[in-house]
Parts: sequence; structure tokens; C-alpha cells
Amino acid sequence: MRILLFALVVASFVVNASGQTVQHAEKFPGADAGEKIRNCMAALPPQGGICDARELSGQQTANAGFTVGQPGKPVELMLGPVTLSTKGTIYVQTKSSIVGMPAAAGIGFEQSPSVIKAADNTTLAAVVQMNGFLAVLQDLTVDGNKKGAPQGGVGILVNKANRAEMFRVTAQNAPTYGIQFYSSDKDESCCAKLSKIMAIANGQAGIHLANTADVLISLSEFENNGTFGIELNNSPTARIEHSDLGGNAQDGIIMYGTASSPLQSNKEIIVGNQFGNNARYDINIVGLDAKAKKHASTGSLISSNEFIGSATRPAYPAGHSHRG
Repeated sequence: MRILLFALVVASFVVNASGQTVQHAEKFPGADAGEKIRNCMAALPPQGGICDARELSGQQTANAGFTVGQPGKPVELMLGPVTLSTKGTIYVQTKSSIVGMPAAAGIGFEQSPSVIKAADNTTLAAVVQMNGFLAVLQDLTVDGNKKGAPQGGVGILVNKANRAEMFRVTAQNAPTYGIQFYSSDKDESCCAKLSKIMAIANGQAGIHLANTADVLISLSEFENNGTFGIELNNSPTARIEHSDLGGNAQDGIIMYGTASSPLQSNKEIIVGNQFGNNARYDINIVGLDAKAKKHASTGSLISSNEFIGSATRPAYPAGHSHRG
């Protein structure tokens, strides 16, 4: 009788443990950190939960990508002081998140403690891809490793996923865009909120919005990128405030669109920013769709910005914008 009772207690403990909403990645088997994290998330119950991977510290690898969360199963992946070199894209699903250790946004050579980096010799279209609405990245550096993986793509891709949020996130060294929001003409990635972002030293624009409206950007830095700080392509009603756009190889901000698009790049709000040392224009408004010979990119509010100038042109007084 005692043996039977003991067996029932043990069985009950196993069932309860398998239903725990907090699991620890280091306790799961796996050939590398990526596999341990994948097994950790698989052990979470159907309602979702937290995979705590903070004990996987230092230099770690993921020989394959993985997905954080599933539709109907939100998951938070917690990272500690780690540089996770991944050979596959890491996807973030609906209401799921990747959260690192709190730190100020990195500035090239100084990184936050929690880093996800494209492994050498990879060709990832994106290092991290947000596929579900209400997904979150926080306290994280995403490094595209353009030197070790020059055929790669975007650092962070928001792919037809609305209301994404990023807070204290650095996107750096991507071969193409640091951060890209992609929508069809149905504006599926609208309404994101980005605060305290650093997009630096990327091959193309620091952030590129394509067919995506209502993105709020504040207290952020877009510096030393290969083309633009911010590129608005048929992406209206962006609100860009109290940010720094400097040292980019072309424009600080460029906005353009096609007259036939239901979106265009109209009615932007650009206030209280600082521009300096951009090689071309600080703000470049391409107001004409040359192919259609119709106006696009109109009706924006640009006010109370500071234009420091560069080696090729003088400073402008606050509130002045340069129209391309």
C-alpha cells in the first residue's frame, strides 16, 4: 500500500512539473544552447510561459534557428549575459518576446549583455524575425555580422506583424537594413512602438519601413549607416521624435512613395530631433512620383529640429528642413 501511494505521489509530481509555466533551459538536453532553448520552450504548457535561459552565459551557439512561442501559446525567452551565435533565423510569434538583461543601448563597440549574432559564413535573410502581432524585443543587441557573414540580410525583420514593440534594442552590423518593417499594401505591420533604439553601422538604412503606417519612434539613434538613418517607403504617419540621426552615408531621413499606393509617405510628424554629419540631406522629401508624374509624400509636419550641418554644408537654424 505504501509503495502504491509513493508511486502515485511521484506520478503527480511529474505531471505538475510538466505543466510548470517557468522552465530553465540549462536543465534540458541539447547539443548546444539553441537546442536546449528549443526543448525548454517545448516543455511549457499549452497556455505558454517563460523559458529562462539566463544560466546559458558567455559564448553560446545555435546550429539551427528556433521559434519563440506559437499561435495561442505566448512564450517569453529570457537571456542573460550571452552572445548567442546562430546559424538559423530566430522567429518570434504572437504575444511572445525575447528579453535580455537591462542595459543602455549599445553603441558599436559597447554592447548590452544579451546579444544574438549571425554566425560566420551564414546567409540569413534576418537574424531575428517577428512574425506575430504584439511581439516584443527588449534589452537586446542583434548583430548582423556583416564582416563574417557579408551575404546575410536584415538584423531584425518585422514581417506582416502589427503592433510590435522594441525597447532598448540595438540593431547593428547588418549587411542590409538594421531593422525592417515589411507589409503588403494592406499595412499588416502597422502601429509599432520603438523607444531607445540604436541602429548603427548597418550596410543600408538603420531602419526601413515598407508599406507600413503609424510607427512611433522616440529617444533613438540612427548613426553611421550605409545609406539612410531612416527610410520611409510608402509608409505614412510615422512619428519620429527626440532622436539623433547622424553620420549616415546619404540622408538622415528619406521619405518617398508611389502615387498609386494606398499608403504613400504622407503626413509624417518629425519633431525635436537632431541631425548632423549626414553626407547628403538631413531630411529628403521626394515629393514627386516621377514615373506617374503625380505628387506623393506630402502633408508632413516637420518642426523644432536641430540641423548641425556637415563638412559639405553649413548648419541650419532649428526647425528648418531640407527638401530634396
